[in-house]
Amino acid sequence: MKKCYLILSFLLACLVLPLSSLQAQSDRPNFKLGAKAGLNLFFLPDDAYIQEADAALGPEVGIFARIGESIYVQPEVNFVSHNTNLITNDQPRAGERDQLVVRYLRVPVLLGYRTDYDGFLASEIRFMIGPSFAYAFDVKDNNLNIQRSDITKAQFALNGGVGFELWLLNLDLMYHHGFTEMFNRSDSDSRGRAVSLTVGAAF
Repeated sequence: MKKCYLILSFLLACLVLPLSSLQAQSDRPNFKLGAKAGLNLFFLPDDAYIQEADAALGPEVGIFARIGESIYVQPEVNFVSHNTNLITNDQPRAGERDQLVVRYLRVPVLLGYRTDYDGFLASEIRFMIGPSFAYAFDVKDNNLNIQRSDITKAQFALNGGVGFELWLLNLDLMYHHGFTEMFNRSDSDSRGRAVSLTVGAAF
């Protein structure tokens, strides 16, 4: 587990340092580097493997670069925890609900449009959409007998949402629509869905 965090921290540093250097060398106002943190509400549809699934909150943090003005590209690196409360068909104790926590390194690339709206509370409303790749690097111990090997490691999704500039803060509301089956099982085709709210800043 510690080894995974060290590797992921190294990858994060490899992204931050070049972007920070680029920002320092550039006087153009159309390049920004930022960070954000927030919560997501993750849920899975029931299928042949899942008897019941209830949505649960999980944290997420990340960094991003925003390149462009009214039309922009926003690559990100996020650490995301997707949590859901499940009852499965083959768990050790039948009918006992437990929380499944899967941690991901997620890399979205968003294409956005920023309006010139300037209101009293919010300004520069942003709309964005784009694909993301997520790597499942950890599964928390649970009573469902679900381990990391039971989770599809490489998962793809489409992300879309709206963002608001609140003075120095960025407030983003995003929807995450998974296209990859979450479980490595022939009797399950559940694809995750999530809604997230994050607060960040870009400079």
